Amino acid sequence: MTMIASSWALPYEYPYRVTRIKPFILGVESAKVEGVPGAPLPQQSVPRAERATHCVVGGAHAFILRISSVVGLAPLRFESHGAGYTVSISSAMCVYSYILVTVLVICTILGLAAELNVGTQSVRMQTRMLQVASCSDVLVVVATAGAGIYGAPRRMRNMLKFMEDIAMVDSSIGSQYSAVAERKLCLIILASLIVFSVLVVDDFAFYVVEGKKLDREWDVLINYIAFYALWFVVMILELQFAFTALSVRSRFTAVNDALALTARQASIPVEKPKSSSTLNIYAIRVSPADSQRSANVSLLVNDSMSGREQVVIIKRTASGEPRLVVSPCDAVRRLAALHGTLCDVVTSIDASYGLPLIVILISTLLHLIVTPYFVIMEILVSTNRPHFLFLQFLWCTTHMLRMIGVVEPGHLTIAEGKRTEGIISRLMTSAPSTGVLPARLEIFSRQLMLQSVSYSPMGMCTLHRPLIASVLGAVTTYLVILIQFQRYDS
Repeated sequence: MTMIASSWALPYEYPYRVTRIKPFILGVESAKVEGVPGAPLPQQSVPRAERATHCVVGGAHAFILRISSVVGLAPLRFESHGAGYTVSISSAMCVYSYILVTVLVICTILGLAAELNVGTQSVRMQTRMLQVASCSDVLVVVATAGAGIYGAPRRMRNMLKFMEDIAMVDSSIGSQYSAVAERKLCLIILASLIVFSVLVVDDFAFYVVEGKKLDREWDVLINYIAFYALWFVVMILELQFAFTALSVRSRFTAVNDALALTARQASIPVEKPKSSSTLNIYAIRVSPADSQRSANVSLLVNDSMSGREQVVIIKRTASGEPRLVVSPCDAVRRLAALHGTLCDVVTSIDASYGLPLIVILISTLLHLIVTPYFVIMEILVSTNRPHFLFLQFLWCTTHMLRMIGVVEPGHLTIAEGKRTEGIISRLMTSAPSTGVLPARLEIFSRQLMLQSVSYSPMGMCTLHRPLIASVLGAVTTYLVILIQFQRYDS
């Protein structure tokens, strides 16, 4: 089968803006003209870099961005817009972010140096091995927070660019919005932050009390307050990535559900029917470049696209059941294009969070070594500090959850990619050997071989569950080494 793209050209004075949808496989790309229903598809389109510089967000997405902006991880300007906010890059917030992280990093390093100078009077670094472990603990937090905040403007610009792709996918596959699901998601984020805040405050208070025994409580308070403030930056950065990755993963799930629905429509069932789920983790609508039409922007992804014609593949019936509105052959072609769009979004997220993710993984590895080391040393020394042991067990659990929170979204995304391959494989096996559908499926299968559905930060590792097993193996090895060094130090 030969796929033909329309070759109609637009005059230079053409009055409508052309918006790029996404290039399809083998160099064929599609586009549409705003304001002209059923217009031919032109070859030229607006470059991705020139697309929307602001968008409308609401619900949990607005909540996580608001929290991120406080700690400098989302230098955005928020303007009230109906039930949500219009967000765009703010130069003032960028300056605020840079100043905030620079001050906190400098104060943390100065506090670390001050604690090293007091020697055995330090509440955390009485021996040489404890000094090495504590310095590693502090410096990896500094590196993670610095990588997160200094790269925040670039990440937010990329987010504003791929939001339009997300909105287009939602409109095409008949997504639904649930205020209840949105509130639950906000509560989960808030509960995570509250639990982490209690742990950080408790840990900080413990060391201040320990400093009081040495008549150094104010020195400890001043030396460590910036360090514990950076911990909040690290935690929110991890929540931000997990939220973004899970949002995109939910779109892959929806595309796979649409493929399964297409197979049933073609009398080739490949999966048991599933209950339709809502797609509202982002709940966004991209604001049009035309500011005079911004009042028409909707927060809900299943509303009209501000006058922009969308290629709809699935619609919901009155009972809420999904229904295919195009032929199975056309649905496979369009779903392949949407899948390619989501793969490009994954690539964009991978590039945006590459360095922070690597630093987070190294940070988690070191913390999973250092924290159990503190526990073992406390048990061996037997200083009768049950509160300290309890705190360290909580920190071990927290670091393990941090690792899972970063790796699991990547693993779930890979699983959805495998599911796509399985559906296409079964479709190719069961579909008739002649006709248009086998050719469409063949093109889709080649696309799956060429596009990766995984997060590989800086190409150094892949975020999936075997990585957790590798980290735990490394932790065991280095703990044995540290304990041996402690024996020689004694």
